[in-house]
This record gives sequence, C-alpha cells and structure tokens, in this order.
Amino acid sequence: MKFKKLTATIGLAALLSAFGGVAAALPADAEPAGDAHTVATVNVLRGKVPTTNATEPLQPGSAEVMAAPEKATDGSVAYEGDEAGVTEIAAGPEVSSEPMNGWENWKDVYLQYALDDPREIREVRLYHNQYSTSVSTFKNVRVQIATDAEFTDVVYDSGFADYQETAQTQGQAQVVTLDKPVTGQHVRIWQRGHYIESTSSSWKGMSNKVRFREIEVMASATEDEAAALTPRNIAAGKIPYVWGLAPTNIAAISDGDWDTYATHNTPGENWLQFEFKNSYDVTSIKLGLEPGTYESIKAFVLAGPSATISKTTGLPEGGGAPVYSTSSLTVDGPITMEFPATKGSTVRFVLKKDETGPVKFSEVEIMATGDSYDESDPVYKAPDSPFTKLVWSDEFNGTRVDESKWNIISGMANHGAIYNRDAVSIKHGLEGEDSNGYLAINSKNYGTTDALVRAVGHDPYPGEPLKDKQTWSSGRVESKNKYSFEYGRMAVRAKVNDSQGIWPAIWMLAQDETGHDEIDVLEYLGQEPWTAYMTNHYGVWGHNKGQDSGTAGTYESWSQKFHVYEVEWTPQEITWFIDGQKRFATARDCAGGCDSRHSLPMFPILETQVGDGWVGDVDYAKRWTKQDSDFLVDWVRVYQSEDQDRVRFDDLEAERPADGEYRLAPISQTNVAAKTTGTALADDKNNFFYGGQPRYEDSRLVSTDKPGQLVYEAAGLKEVRLTAYYKTVAGQKTLNGVNNQWEGTSIRSVTRDGQLDFAVYASPDGKTWSAQELSTHNNFVDAPPAYARHTVTARGLPADTEFVKIVFPDVSGVTYRVGEADVAVEAGDVQLAKVTFLQERRALDWTELLPATPVEPGAVPTTADPAPATVPTADPAPAASPAPTVAKPESAQAGAATPRSLPKTGATVGSLLLLAAGVCGAGVAVRRLAKSC
Repeated sequence: MKFKKLTATIGLAALLSAFGGVAAALPADAEPAGDAHTVATVNVLRGKVPTTNATEPLQPGSAEVMAAPEKATDGSVAYEGDEAGVTEIAAGPEVSSEPMNGWENWKDVYLQYALDDPREIREVRLYHNQYSTSVSTFKNVRVQIATDAEFTDVVYDSGFADYQETAQTQGQAQVVTLDKPVTGQHVRIWQRGHYIESTSSSWKGMSNKVRFREIEVMASATEDEAAALTPRNIAAGKIPYVWGLAPTNIAAISDGDWDTYATHNTPGENWLQFEFKNSYDVTSIKLGLEPGTYESIKAFVLAGPSATISKTTGLPEGGGAPVYSTSSLTVDGPITMEFPATKGSTVRFVLKKDETGPVKFSEVEIMATGDSYDESDPVYKAPDSPFTKLVWSDEFNGTRVDESKWNIISGMANHGAIYNRDAVSIKHGLEGEDSNGYLAINSKNYGTTDALVRAVGHDPYPGEPLKDKQTWSSGRVESKNKYSFEYGRMAVRAKVNDSQGIWPAIWMLAQDETGHDEIDVLEYLGQEPWTAYMTNHYGVWGHNKGQDSGTAGTYESWSQKFHVYEVEWTPQEITWFIDGQKRFATARDCAGGCDSRHSLPMFPILETQVGDGWVGDVDYAKRWTKQDSDFLVDWVRVYQSEDQDRVRFDDLEAERPADGEYRLAPISQTNVAAKTTGTALADDKNNFFYGGQPRYEDSRLVSTDKPGQLVYEAAGLKEVRLTAYYKTVAGQKTLNGVNNQWEGTSIRSVTRDGQLDFAVYASPDGKTWSAQELSTHNNFVDAPPAYARHTVTARGLPADTEFVKIVFPDVSGVTYRVGEADVAVEAGDVQLAKVTFLQERRALDWTELLPATPVEPGAVPTTADPAPATVPTADPAPAASPAPTVAKPESAQAGAATPRSLPKTGATVGSLLLLAAGVCGAGVAVRRLAKSC
C-alpha cells in the first residue's frame, strides 16, 4: 500500500546548516567540528578569468600559454574527459631524455584571480584534472591570498606541498581550509606539473601540465547572499540516469506526486543517479520507496558521474564514501537523510530490496543550494567553419528510410548481432512534434541463435557459423555508392542507446575502402555512459595501421538527451565537435607516407553493434543490458564550401541508373564481361570484400578476348579512382605478425611491374588522349580464395578533360610462378568493381541532374524498366597504341537522363543486393572475422 508524504521519517543526523562547504561527507552519525558549518559561505570566484606567469607554450610551435581560462570558474566540477573541460597552463618543456621529463628545470606557475571586492575568505577548493584510469600527485601546490595584485601584502600562504590523489579520492576536491578567515581580494593557485600513475597498468610519468576543472574560493556570505541560499529541491522534474534494464514510468520519480511509482526493473542490487550541470551544496535528501524490507540503501553526493562501470558488479567504479548507508531496513514512509552540506553535481542511489525484485521509487527530493539553478542546455550553434553550404542531408521526416540515400544492411552477422531491415525504421513525435521524424536503429535480444535466424535471416560467409551468443538483431544504414564526399563538415543530431555491450556509432569509410581510412565521428561504449570516443584511423591493417583518438566527457550520460555530433575534415586537420563545442582535433601524420587525413571520398554510416570486440560482451544475466533499445537519429547534414568538388561514381551494373548528381555512367564499354554472384572462384561474392564490410561487389567487370575499355564523358573531372580485385596465389598464406591474421599474396605482386596494371587516359575531345600517371594502393590481402583489393588513382587530370578512358590490363601471355609450375593469368583474375570520380562543382549545372534513384522521403524506391538505348561503342586499339576517337551519343547530346543499358558480354549483372559479412566494426581493426578488437 502506498504511504503518504508525511508518514514516519528516519532521521540519521542533525541538519547542521543550510550552508557550508566541506570537501567530503561526514559519517551519518558524526558530530560537526568546531564552527565550520555555522557561517554561510558562498563561492566568490564564479565567472572570474585568471592571469598567469606561465610562459611555456602548451604545444610545440604554438604561442598559446593558457587554454580555456574560463573553464575553472564556470561552476561545474564534472569530469568532461581526460584533459578536457579544464583551464590549462604548462610549467616547462617536457624533455623525455631527462629524469622526470625535466621536472627539476620547470618553474612553479600560477593562476591569479581578482575578486570584485575584498572578501572574508574561509576555504579554497581545488578540483584538479582527472583521468579515467589513472591517479595523480599534484606537485608543489600552493594557495596564496593577498590584498593587492602584486602580492606585496600576503594575508595567507599555505606553502608548497604535494597533493596525492587516490582511487578513493579521485575527482574530489583538494580542500584548503584556513585556520581563521582572512580578508583579501587576490588569489594565486600555484603548481608545478603532476605525476601520473595508471590504475590499469604499470605506466607512470610526469606531465608538465597544470589543469583545473574548477577552483572555488569560499567566503562569508553577505546577508543578501545568505538569503538567496535557501535550499531548494533540485531533483524536481529531473529525469535520473538509470543503469541496467529500461525503467518503467521513470518520470514519476521526481514529479512531486508521492502516490505514483517509478520502477527500476533491474533485479537485485541496482542504481540510478541524478546528474546536474551545476555543482550544488547538497544539504539533505528525502527518498520515497515502496514499503518493505530492503537489504541495503546507499546515497552518494559526488563531484561527477563516474568514468566506467564494472562489468563484474554492474556498479560505477570510483567515488567517495556514501552520505547515507543502511542495511536490513524496513521502510514504511519517506526516508530523510541529513548530513553536513556536501558539494557535488551527481547524487547516486544504490539499492537492493532482494535478489530478484525490482525497486520502486515514489519520489526523490534533493535539497541543495548553489550559485546557479539553471540546468538548461545551450541552444546548438554550428561551429565557425569554412564549410557552410548544406549539400546533402536527411531529416528522416518520411514514413520509411529513404533508400535513394541509404543502403539498409540485412543478413550480415557482426559481433553478437545480425543486421536486418526490420531493425531500422522511422519514428515520429519523440520530442512532442508529430511531424518530426527520427531514424530508429533497434537492438533486440531474441534469446537464442535459432530464434534470431528465424526472425531476421542470415547471409553467412561459408564456414563461419553463428556462435551461440549471437542472439541479437541490430541495424546499420550507410550511403555507400549513393553519396560520398571529400572534405567538409558532417553533423548528426542523435540520442545514443546505452547499457553493457551496446555500441552505437556514427562513422565514415572511404568510398572505395582504401586501406583503413576511417573517421569515427562518435563511438559510444554502453558501459561508459559519460564518454564519447572520437578516432581517426589510417594506414593498412597489419602493416602501417595507425590512429589518433580523443574522448569527451560530460556531466550527464550522453544517452540522456539528443546531442549534435560533428566532424570537420580538411586536408590539414580533422576536428570533432559536440553541441558546437570543439572536443578533439588531429593533424597526426603516419609512417610510410600513408594518407592520414584521407584525400579520398568517404561515406556516412549509422549503426549499433552489439557485444564482443572492443565493447565486450553483453550481460548474459540480463541485468545490465537493455534487451530492446533504440539508437535515434534526428538528422544528418553535410556541409561544404560553395564551389567544392563533387564525388560521382559508377557501380558497373548492367543496367546503369541515369546520370545523376552522384552517378556517372560510361558512354561506351567494350570487350568486357559481367561478373556477379555465381559459385565459381571468380564469381563468388564471398571472395570480393574488404575489411569484412558488407558484400556490395556483385557487379564487376572483366576483359573478354581483348583488354576491356570504359569511356566516360563529363566536364571538369579532376580525379579517377578504380577499385580493382586481383586473384590471390592459391595455397600461399603467411601469418601476419602484426595483426595475427593469415595474409595472402596478390598475383599483381608476383608478376612483372606494370604487367597487370590498368591504364587511365584523359582527352579534351574524345580524339586525342594522354596517359595519366597512376598510383596503386595495396591493401591487406586476405588469404585465398579471397581476391586482393587494390585502389588505382589518377589525380590532377588536365584542366580541359572532357573524356576519361579506362583500359584493362592485357593478360595474354602473362604468367606467375606457383611452386615449380607457371600459371597463366586469366581474364577473370583481374576484375574492376567500381569507378569513383572527383568533379568540379562549377563544371556544370548540378540542379539539372537527377538523383540516381529519386524517391520521396519515406516512399519505397522502385526500379523502372530501363528504356532501351543504342550506345555507340569504340573498337579500341591496344593500350600502347593511339587511342580511338569516341563518338558522342545522341542521348548525351540531347542531355537525356534515361537509364543506360550498356552492351554486356558474359554473365548477366544482377541488381545490387545488400548482402552482409562478419565485421569487427567501427573504430577498431575492421576485419572479415568478428575478432576481438
């Protein structure tokens, strides 16, 4: 039976004062010390900007000596990520060859603040920088207070002393309490770097950085300030973060109605927490629960939410002692928790009623005072950027996913899930507007592998059966072969789903999947709810693969709200933003001249991976992993500069769609045969993939009796990229010592240089042709029977280029050695899978071009039977001979946009199927086999 608000109360300690600022909570039964809580205090440093004596640049080659001067006084003590959300200066140059990175030669540096007026100062609180998996000893910390800016009249000096953080005190304030109040107007905070010790490995090292998340100077409150410090219920209307299974009616926990229940559905011990933007002095808590006996109840007031959650206990790791703790308690009315005022921005409740039951909350009241009670989020403002023209977007306001823009992956097994069409949908009205739509990528547990396959199907690689733990369905959409871009800014407004083993991601891959070119706009590991990962991957897996990554923390789980995740990509730098605020940037180069900033087209991917790999397993006990949840995307928008080059491509289908804004079909093709999805080695789709990505390559071309040729007509072509596959040498494989995978040998690498290379020619008129210089990128070669993927690129085409011709290699008479035998190269051993172009935007009127398969948002795209078209072909000469003149077809002269049915010899080319393969997902080594990443 429900109890009323004014029933029996359990008192734990006297409410000592509505004001105060102790650094750590006292035990519930502890007595107050001296008069520490008899005077109201207020933080008088809020909003002040410091000066500094630091002169060391924060980065080599930079003139900046202080970063984010406003952050240490913005009112938030929350951890925003390693080395993020801090005011930062440097004590001296780091010299790795010297002991302790050269610490002895650094100088003590300070941040100096000026108050508006002289104040009676009682305490200073220092919230140093924090690491998720390390603790620090902050060197030579010193606090000085003076009446003048020159510090000739110092009224307080703590002296230099190290402050050592522990796993138990991580993130909490270093509190400097004055023996007696002093009156001063200027404050200096000194330090000389910090010594870092990893809590997850043996690594240790000295950093020259001095960083503060927040600095508070607590002074005696004036009468007006004291009057404004009346405690209020900061939990009112606030939705807490709930870890574990999806809660029921969670809004009831803070709606002011003590007669309705919010249910935490995770059985046994569970937890939730209220996460605030501002920091408050929490003075008391009133907790309403369903009547009954509870094995344990704990409440914490913390400086920030946490860093990680234990996969063993399901509880947050780190944090201080509880402000309230009890066991074997029979509850028949609200619990009032009274304790000395405790500073924090997170209030956590850990409860256990019994081993199997959920916990029902009727209401939570958190009484606190603070400098500001404004918990609203700032309105999103796009970052300053050279890319301001919206060139491509999806607002998801239709009734179905627009498949003229997205491929829906179906049947592909990845980690613990199978991607399928039914896992992606459009939902409406989630934020109160019925007209506004959202892409919903659903992750659902079907319980058993058999039940999963019956429900969603499976398109397996041969010899790779599903594992018993693969019981989940999930979704993935990507714009490959429908939209790609080279340089620009992509913004995605999304609300991630969370819990153990859930892995939503927003990322980009190279259109031709060269090497490991990948930009992860966001990766979110469900058991790290307060961390967003941002990563740039480059190089070739198993050879020169590299990456550079950053993290972004937050005061409130990223899964609680929609956020705008954004990346700006230029030839010089890649920069990440969240909600318009810069969070990470990289200009890192890589060894061996690899293309670390991706001078090639890339396409967006939205997905949720489940279990295994980097994120780790789901909770098979079904306590800490939501069994059915959605990753929601409100919109995707791509911006470029006004006259930026456009990416177009040819997928080599037998029935090409009409030339469109992103598609370009050849005006002729000769001496080629189509390869599709047969069972022979050269036809099997399972042999044509890269990195375990979905198997799109079911429309490929090979030469027939002569070297094949394709001719394209389009003004302003600047770059051509060929995605080519070469047979691997049968029986040859070696274990790659870097990635521990079997690696094959491409026949291109065992024949004479250039024998099996494609050729690319450019022409202003289709009559005179010039050979173009080519570069070939060699990717990781999977072991036979897989074909080796190579990317051939011609950059910097002549400015007057109107025609491009691609010529296949002449394989006649070419052999390679296998053991003691010479093996002849056959036409099917060299295949072309895709042609990608970069074209000047100003070269033609793009508004006259149609999408490849135009559909209304939400409509089901259909493929019309193509009108027959007679396309002239050229009888090509060998590549070494003068190139032939190409006649301009009548349809091209008229500007017609009908589909092109090109001459085809050999097997019929089928429609592009969205087929699938095992993958080791975004942000880590992406491979065919779902390995542990």
